[in-house]
Amino acid sequence: MPRVRRRAAAAATLLVLALAGAVAAAPATLRFRTLLGDYTLAFDTAVIGEEAMRALAPLSPHLHGWESWLVAPPLERCVDTDPAYASCGARSLGSANFERNARVNLERGARLLETLRRLRAPRELAPVVEYARRSLAWSLWLEQTKLEFYRTWDAGVLRRPYEGLDPGAPCGAVLEALERAPGHEAKYRLVTYRWHNCANDAYRLRLGDYPLDAWEAFLRAHGVHEAVLEPLSLRESPRLS
Repeated sequence: MPRVRRRAAAAATLLVLALAGAVAAAPATLRFRTLLGDYTLAFDTAVIGEEAMRALAPLSPHLHGWESWLVAPPLERCVDTDPAYASCGARSLGSANFERNARVNLERGARLLETLRRLRAPRELAPVVEYARRSLAWSLWLEQTKLEFYRTWDAGVLRRPYEGLDPGAPCGAVLEALERAPGHEAKYRLVTYRWHNCANDAYRLRLGDYPLDAWEAFLRAHGVHEAVLEPLSLRESPRLS
């Protein structure tokens, strides 16, 4: 091949490689709504793919509620526009479809836990994945236990141990109040709020804090930048000069 043709071919190859690199190195941003404002994760898809980042994002300590993998959906969750649920009603024990919708949430929590157990994550995230798995499993157990109590009204259900934790010890006062509660609605409210919070506080004291250092190490290793953007209404109003 003449030298000119070889140079042209080499230049064309370099151009193709450069264009491929430009396509591969595409910046991307994931955005989530939180109670504090929009939470964003900005990254380069040449370093970590968008699909992989989207799969790992629910491990973030800045996501809450439906977006997070740290807690299971509560029994009372019901979305009118979601066909998996029947008519939501008041979203409480007295609602006609409460138990049916509660089981939808338990099934979703169980599937989420199974997804988390199968998750393949970078090594920096190993402590976060283990923390999330334990946090989610505990949260799911809480919701399962409450539903069983609402079906049987047997207070012994609320005394069952979990990973060595005996809820009857720290929550004895709540269980005593439960015996005096006048009717199912009063018992439901006691368990939904006071027993849930008491047992949850006791377990999370054992679980410890979220491994923030591991999450931040993952962000640094993969060049991911996170930010929480406050809603405009919460920012200081601009001053007129």
